[in-house]
Amino acid sequence: MRLPEFALLLACLASVPAWAGDAAYQRLALQYDLPEQISPAAFNVCAQHDCNARVPVSLNEQQWQQVRARFEPAAQSPLAEREQIAAAVGLMERLVADFADSHHDKGGDFNGLTEPGAQLDCIDESVNTTTYLTLFEQAGLLRWHRVQPRISRGYFFFGGWPHFTAVVETTDAHREQWVVDSWFRDNGVAPDILEVARWKDGWSPPGFSM
Repeated sequence: MRLPEFALLLACLASVPAWAGDAAYQRLALQYDLPEQISPAAFNVCAQHDCNARVPVSLNEQQWQQVRARFEPAAQSPLAEREQIAAAVGLMERLVADFADSHHDKGGDFNGLTEPGAQLDCIDESVNTTTYLTLFEQAGLLRWHRVQPRISRGYFFFGGWPHFTAVVETTDAHREQWVVDSWFRDNGVAPDILEVARWKDGWSPPGFSM
């Protein structure tokens, strides 16, 4: 990276709010030309594979309150909060579908090719889930986790089909990382949340096909 480009990157990062998930989301904002600052009333989601379409979304107060309600009462453990996260991400997908025309999005890459509307691949899903998690974190809804940058597995002939996912990390002393993977499921179904090591080992739901 040339010096002017590095200076520009530092300036961009310095100009955005310093909430905990900043690094994870800002990396996506730079990579996929997404808004640097987001709120429930103004954010973008990716669609049409590899984030080729970036769709503006604006949730109203009633819709966002539905999301907040998924975190009530406050979780008393990381496990309980991961269950809340799964429910909230599923709800976000259902709310966002009215904007992105993703009501018929199917799990995997090829199962929804004959369906109407937008079909999302793992790039779209992982970016969108990271965005949702960042909104949760900004709103103070996450007590036991912080948002982390996406991770990937597979390199075609080495390790299988390339696949990306969103990640959270526990805030306790163990700092355990968990994937939040919505790609395997149809739109609006709660994502799979499991240990990073298990996911990296090639995990997929029983009976899953792309």
